Amino acid sequence: MDPRRLTYFLAVAAHSRMAKAAEVLGVAQPTLSQQIRALEHDLGTVLFDRTSHGMQLTETGRALREHAQRLMVQTEAARTAIAELEGGMTGVLRVGIIHTYSTAFLPGIIASFSQKYPGVRLNVEVGSAVGLEQRILAGHLDLAIAFDPPQNPDLGADRLFEERLVLLSAKSPGEEEQACVSLASLADRPLALLTPNYATRRILDASLPAGMNLNISVEMDSVEALIELAKSGGLPTILADRSLTGRTDLVMLPIGPPWIRRCGAILWDTHRYQTAAVRAFMDIARLTTRRAVAT
Repeated sequence: MDPRRLTYFLAVAAHSRMAKAAEVLGVAQPTLSQQIRALEHDLGTVLFDRTSHGMQLTETGRALREHAQRLMVQTEAARTAIAELEGGMTGVLRVGIIHTYSTAFLPGIIASFSQKYPGVRLNVEVGSAVGLEQRILAGHLDLAIAFDPPQNPDLGADRLFEERLVLLSAKSPGEEEQACVSLASLADRPLALLTPNYATRRILDASLPAGMNLNISVEMDSVEALIELAKSGGLPTILADRSLTGRTDLVMLPIGPPWIRRCGAILWDTHRYQTAAVRAFMDIARLTTRRAVAT
């Protein structure tokens, strides 16, 4: 299959209009249209529905897009591997990290990596665990720091550390110190929590005994906002302890026993060549998080 035609196909799929895709690719629209029809002829199927709203992928078109994206990523990885052999470690490394780890671990990892490998430019995305997994599989990220186990079996995972969920609340003068808080005691306590789009919330929900419901007054998609709400003396929240490293202005009580745990990990696409930059970043991430967890 002609790689050029796959590039044209992906551009049309991304922009949904032939004219826009032609402009982005820098080719004439009739040429692009001809190449798309030639690809459909070679495959013996229709890849796009031509409508007044633009070019919409058919079922077979969506299937081809998934494989074409993977092929283009592998092709780029092959070019990178050859460049490494010929010229050392350079280029761009695309890294994803979940919101709650972006301040706890990322600065130290970036500082160490940039100092050791100044020829590699880092592009960092902060997002949700599910979104980062999808970005890796689509070829938009080289690796991410999220959770083990990943939801997609095509992703490899190397566990970095373990953490516990804690109840986070404001400090109150004269309040008796506790070592932990039971999950059952939270049943009637008003809480502000992350939405179920976040792994922290899904882990918490999965830990609830049959028949138990939490008293959720507020749901948010911002960890920072939840922390500030708890700090101000408003509603307490539930987050992971490692994402709160260095916070002394809040009360953090582990929930349990049994403790509710989650595991931070490096994730990558097992079907893709791992460049020297990816491997180096993984090594530094392991070392940096190991030191942070030990302190």
